[in-house]
Amino acid sequence: MAMGTKKKEESFSLVVGSSYLVRSAESREKPMETRGKLRGFASIGQDTAIAMEMDESHGDGAGKLRFIPLNVILSIDVLKSVEKQEEKKEQQPEGVYFG
Repeated sequence: MAMGTKKKEESFSLVVGSSYLVRSAESREKPMETRGKLRGFASIGQDTAIAMEMDESHGDGAGKLRFIPLNVILSIDVLKSVEKQEEKKEQQPEGVYFG
């Protein structure tokens, strides 16, 4: 990169409905791996967690939710990304004029 040129910074976010492989702390020997779709975020006391719907690679756990606190996440691989959908805003009534 030439001196004086700045690369545009990109912003990334996790998208609900996308599939991820999340590695999180389980023990010193090996991390826990969770494959599945992101269903959202949850509060657990003072902590925030991601809610993952586990896929068929989890056997009997397939379809169940796993909450992973953000502070134990080691890495996240994007397996399949979906388009971020805009949240629908409630329509506000048009202004009323009283004359």
